[in-house]
Amino acid sequence: MTPFRPLLVAALAAAFCAGCAYRVGPTSTMNVRSIAVPNFHNKTYEPRISTQVTTAVIKRIQTDGSIRVVSEEGADATLTGDIVSWRREPLLFRSDNTLVAKQYGLYIQAHVILTDNRTGKRLLEGDFIGKTQYFFGNDMTQAERQAFPLAADDLARRITDRIVDAW
Repeated sequence: MTPFRPLLVAALAAAFCAGCAYRVGPTSTMNVRSIAVPNFHNKTYEPRISTQVTTAVIKRIQTDGSIRVVSEEGADATLTGDIVSWRREPLLFRSDNTLVAKQYGLYIQAHVILTDNRTGKRLLEGDFIGKTQYFFGNDMTQAERQAFPLAADDLARRITDRIVDAW
C-alpha cells in the first residue's frame, strides 16, 4: 500500500490546486470593489418611487456580495440614476367586456451612470426598464402600490447584473 501513497498525495495536491482560482459569484471587468448609491432622482409624478428603486438597487448589490455598498467618500465608484418614466399597460382583458382590462404590466424606466471616483471616467451609462405584471381587482391604487416594489426590484436586478457581470 505504501507505493501508492506518493501517487495519492500527488493526486490530492493536484485536485486541491485546481480549484485555487475558482471564484464564487460573477466576475467584473471593472476594477470596482465598493460603490456608493445616492438616492435616484424622480423625474416622474409618482411619489416614493425613487426610494423604492434606490433601496432595491442597494439590496441587490448587497445580496450579490461582489461589491460593497459604502458612502461616497470611500467608494471606488458612484451609481447615480434618474427615474425618467413609468407606465401602466393593459395586458389581458375580460372575456365578457373587452374594453376592461383585468391584468396590467407596470414598467419603470431609469437612466443610470456609474462613474469611477478615482478617474472620473464613466464605466457604465444606459437606460434600464424594470417590469412586472399584476391583476386588477376592485382597487387599482392598491394593486399598483403592491406592483411598484416588484417592478423596482426587477429594475434593480437588471442594473446590478450589468454592473457585476463581465460584458
